[in-house]
This record gives sequence, structure tokens and C-alpha cells, in this order.
Amino acid sequence: MLRHPSGDLPGTVLAHMVLVILALVSGLSFVYYGVEILSRPRLEEEFSRYGLTDFRGLVGVLELLGGAGVILGVVLAPLGALAALGLSVLMLLGIVVRIRIGDAPRLMAPAALLCLLNSALVILFVSS
Repeated sequence: MLRHPSGDLPGTVLAHMVLVILALVSGLSFVYYGVEILSRPRLEEEFSRYGLTDFRGLVGVLELLGGAGVILGVVLAPLGALAALGLSVLMLLGIVVRIRIGDAPRLMAPAALLCLLNSALVILFVSS
């Protein structure tokens, strides 16, 4: 049977590569969006539209911390699992807010995809 130089089976190496790629996509996305939320006046207007002006700073910080936690989860799986779970919940809440204000489904797609991505990451981190 083929083995990776580290001694891992090829399937294990592939699963780890998928975990790393998905963690980087999610983590970097949330770090980017967290900075955007905290620094862009346009997003201040969006949070006002959501009726959540007072929560803008909290959401931005949670996205920054969650993104960093998912990236660090590559080496600290329990941290990655908790961060990905928190981001999944945050995105689920974002979908609820958009439904509540009557946004079109296409505007909910990014939150839905990030919710699914982070839910998959929870499973990958827990099983790694």
C-alpha cells in the first residue's frame, strides 16, 4: 500500500489537504469581511438597514476572531471546530435577519454557503 513519507495513508493526507484548503478559504474570507465590517461606511449603512447598528462592531470582531480561529484550527483542531461552529451560527443568524427584512434569496447565498462551508469544517476538525 502506498504511504506518504510521514507514514500517513493517502486518504488521510488528502483529507488533511481538503481541511487546510477549506480552512484557508473560510478563515481568510472572514478576516477580510471582518475588516470590511469594521472599516467601511457602506457596511454601516447595511447594518442600519438590518436594524442592527449597535451590533456592527461585535459582528466585525467575531468574524475576525472566527476567521483567525479557523486558520489556527489547522494546527489546533479543537479551536478550529469551535471557531467554525461559531461562524456557522453567525451566518445562520445572518440568514434569519435577511429573511426578516425581506431580502431576495440571492442576497442570502453568501451567508448560506459560508454556513455550509463552516459546518463541513466542524466535521472535518472533529474527525481530524
